[in-house]
Amino acid sequence: MILLTIFTGLMASFVFAETKTTPARQATPLKTSVQIVEPQAILPPKSLVPSDLVKLGGGNYFSKKAIVLDKKNRTLSLWEQQLNGQIQFIKAYPADFGRSQGDKFKIGDLKTPEGVYFFQTTLAGKQIDYNEYGNRAFTTNYPNFWDQKEKKTGSGIWLHAIPPTKTLNRGSRGCVVVRNAAIEELKQHISFKDTPIIIKDEIRYVTPSSNKKIHTKLLTLLKNWAQSWQNKDLKTYINYYGKDFKALNKSKSEWATYKKHLNKIYKVIQVKINHPIILTHNDEVTIKFIQNYRSDGHGDFGKKTLYLKNVGGEYKIVHEKWESMNNKTIASLYKTNKDKL
Repeated sequence: MILLTIFTGLMASFVFAETKTTPARQATPLKTSVQIVEPQAILPPKSLVPSDLVKLGGGNYFSKKAIVLDKKNRTLSLWEQQLNGQIQFIKAYPADFGRSQGDKFKIGDLKTPEGVYFFQTTLAGKQIDYNEYGNRAFTTNYPNFWDQKEKKTGSGIWLHAIPPTKTLNRGSRGCVVVRNAAIEELKQHISFKDTPIIIKDEIRYVTPSSNKKIHTKLLTLLKNWAQSWQNKDLKTYINYYGKDFKALNKSKSEWATYKKHLNKIYKVIQVKINHPIILTHNDEVTIKFIQNYRSDGHGDFGKKTLYLKNVGGEYKIVHEKWESMNNKTIASLYKTNKDKL
């Protein structure tokens, strides 16, 4: 009977210990006496660049900085486009991400999405729980166009920090996580709506000349697309669009009809493109630029985004979006002729 009592007590202690360790895996603070083993940032190969950073901004409007997360190496890195157009590595930080492996597809799957995203705003101080998010958080535009097209769900994917009592090896609910010191450094390089963060399972590094080939091919496509639009060459223009294109609730055929109607109304069309940036993710391409459109009946100046799909080496537009710009921004852009297409 005494042995049974002792055995029961030991079992109770064991069960209690297992119960206590579970919350620690769910992001409760670690005891200060516990030594935290940090993941180490892996530096990128010298003289190579991420294949997805085809072209960044010149700093006149679109950001010349980009942030890249390599899940496999648990590394967040900062990159900058130089005046000569070369992409240069700036710094790397150890990072954490979703505790479940793979790309995010649905709400609650504890995965970090993979793709091209843009920072939207920041949260700090009383806006967030320091115990969960550290000094600061940056929100992203997940789900982006490509995610919505694939019917992915979920929201609230942030880049945020954690307090020093927590480990970067715990796994988040889907956010990208760095240390407080890192996020305070990164905030100096983030421009809302325009600084991208590219998230991949594993970053592929290439030579700058390799990226230059894609850069030239896509800029040529963009130039010819704009020229065919300006020339009212509907056959050539519509050929740049994919079969599954959709924008303004119009299919490809409806888009062609819409443009044919405008070609008849306007005698003259002018399309000028400035400050293009090009980012890729697998076979998806995101191109942003400043578009100056003028005709004898209508004119607008704003930010255009083209989403293209690479099918067998041929790029086709599957969606486009236009946003107006305020007069102050327009005035500042007119002062520079840099980065024209």
